[in-house]
Amino acid sequence: MKKKYLFIIIISIFSLCSVIVLLMLKQNTHGFNEEEYIYDSTDPQCNYSEHNVLYLDDSGILHLIEITSGKDMVYCDRPNCTHEGFSHNNENPSCPAAFSGLSKSGTVLYNEHLYFIGNMSNEDGLLTQYLYEMDSNGENRKKVATLEGVQNLRYVLYRDKYVIGAYYNRSEINDEGQIINDNKPAAGIFVINLNNYKVYMGDKITGEQANITGIYYEEGDVYYSIIRFDDDVTELMLEDAVENNAEFFDYDNMLYEIYRYDIANKNTTLLKTFDHISHLQLLDGNAYYVSPKGCFVFDKKNGETKELAIDKDAGTLRGGFAKHEDALYYALFDSVSNEVTYYRMENDESDELMRMPSEDSFGIVNICGQSVYINYTDDKGRFCLGVLGIDDLNQGRFKARELRCYDEEE
Repeated sequence: MKKKYLFIIIISIFSLCSVIVLLMLKQNTHGFNEEEYIYDSTDPQCNYSEHNVLYLDDSGILHLIEITSGKDMVYCDRPNCTHEGFSHNNENPSCPAAFSGLSKSGTVLYNEHLYFIGNMSNEDGLLTQYLYEMDSNGENRKKVATLEGVQNLRYVLYRDKYVIGAYYNRSEINDEGQIINDNKPAAGIFVINLNNYKVYMGDKITGEQANITGIYYEEGDVYYSIIRFDDDVTELMLEDAVENNAEFFDYDNMLYEIYRYDIANKNTTLLKTFDHISHLQLLDGNAYYVSPKGCFVFDKKNGETKELAIDKDAGTLRGGFAKHEDALYYALFDSVSNEVTYYRMENDESDELMRMPSEDSFGIVNICGQSVYINYTDDKGRFCLGVLGIDDLNQGRFKARELRCYDEEE
């Protein structure tokens, strides 16, 4: 008799937990379904919005972090689900949070649907990627668009009626799926119209180490930045530079370029080529870059370049730039004091926000609305993703809420 009651209690607890997860998922998928997500600059399987983080773990299981509570949950509302991912032992997992593919983009909520780009069919995995559309809870998946000749996904944005993505290839593959040239670098962008699922492919960029470093959408145009070596640079030259530790080889030979792709006219325009610079970042479609002469911004609209009023004697740029509305955020490292100082610039005037020892400093990953996502090392020496409010950042208050500890996921 006692065993019977114990069994009932256990079943009730499982049911209650399932209901809680279901309610949280429904709140997030419907309450925050219209939020804009922005990609992670280093991890294509992670996306951020003002209130949520969506990411795929190493097993291809989709997680949702609700940042107000910091709760990390598997994106599944099935009671008693084991959340098993794809494997040789389980090629068709029932969990709606399971995603697979040799290359995957982060799963995103958009227009009452969940979208994912990858190849879960185990067919032509090196040649083809697909756009999958499904219900907001991950059920009823279907392929709605095909991306031919796309090997590695880089970034993906969902804006207006479009899916905009970047990719890079490293090999030439024949129709039988065989690699016939393992050094054939190429990179480019694609656009998928969600009204009719038509696919548009931008011009391919070739050259050693060719890659897309950022994408941005605005009013029917896609702006993107690329990095590649000069056409005169060969694979043998790269190998020799690495072997001989050629310190300035990248600086002397690397090209950075900004392009605009007109979706309606299917037209690609080169806006600007930069050389002899050490860093370039695409923010709101404009190019922020660093050279020995200082920090500059190239305006995509008027084609003009302006030097940023950043004190070169105050230190070297630590990490990249970040933007929130009209404000630009950056950090400078002083090697003498071993401190990092954070600044906010608006109307060419910079205000110091906070200063801290280098070992305690953080890097801004993304700013989405009022949420500032950061990477930092916690008191236990673990590398973490956290979030703080934009007001706290502007007031110089470091009040980070931990969201993920990467060291614990390894």
